[in-house]
Amino acid sequence: MMKATVLKTILGTAAVTVGLMGVTAPQANAGTLHNGWNYAIDSFKDGAEGNIIGANSAYEMYGMAVKEDTQSNSIFVAINANLPITGDNYGGAADGHIGWGDLIFNFSGQNLQTANASGNLFGIRFAQNNDSGVSSVGVYDNVTLRSVTSTNSGFNNLTHHANLVASQRGSASMGDLAYNDSYFAGQITGTHTVLNSIKTGNLLGGINVINNFAGLGLDFGNFSATGTHTFGFSFDKSLMPVGEFVATLFAECANDGIALMGEFTVASVPGDDVSVPEPSSMLGLLALGLTFAGSLSRKKGKAIASEV
Repeated sequence: MMKATVLKTILGTAAVTVGLMGVTAPQANAGTLHNGWNYAIDSFKDGAEGNIIGANSAYEMYGMAVKEDTQSNSIFVAINANLPITGDNYGGAADGHIGWGDLIFNFSGQNLQTANASGNLFGIRFAQNNDSGVSSVGVYDNVTLRSVTSTNSGFNNLTHHANLVASQRGSASMGDLAYNDSYFAGQITGTHTVLNSIKTGNLLGGINVINNFAGLGLDFGNFSATGTHTFGFSFDKSLMPVGEFVATLFAECANDGIALMGEFTVASVPGDDVSVPEPSSMLGLLALGLTFAGSLSRKKGKAIASEV
């Protein structure tokens, strides 16, 4: 074992050789690295509010970004959207309010439905007034998910949302993935199948809400992301596993959503010459195959271009 902080690992990673998610090629607007942040930029024309689509919709999500800071041993998450962290008042919802779902991290190499069935997920409840099934704001493991679209006057599934968006001349996407990517198997059709809220989980630790990212290098403007609200949070890096992941986030009504593909590495420790991924991360890379690895290579290539 290298001399570094010991982080959580995913049980059974080496055994995940069949039933893996078939992640299709990312869209043209797939995420990129810029100023140390990994960005997923969503379609600017798929946030739905009735027949209002895009910039004028209260639910338009523009982008999400994640930064791994080995100096502070922290993970930072930032969201740019028209929906504030406090959500939106709406009489059609059971509680008169539509908020954010929970942010879900999947390191398993499986599609979201399969990982959910085994509780092989990590989740973050960051909005205090949402419909999450867990009581405290914070980071959770052993997470299972549920859909809360039915009580929030929301969409049945991702195709339902995409069809409405297309009817209003918009274009539905999920940031780094297409809305109908096989990663979302089980959520593309059916009734209230969008997995957007934590059902159960074990609390690992808290988060620090951030409203001012000055000095952290965040730059959604580089991607013309112009949401009316930018907010986020940080948490201790040791609360998350090492390796590649897909992170997903929806509004509680599934009026918009976004996916981000990324990787967390081992935190560096004074005296170490290099920071090397844990073996589980390398196995995950091999299991996911060239599609995921190619995506990461493209992101790194774009990062170099963006810094020139």
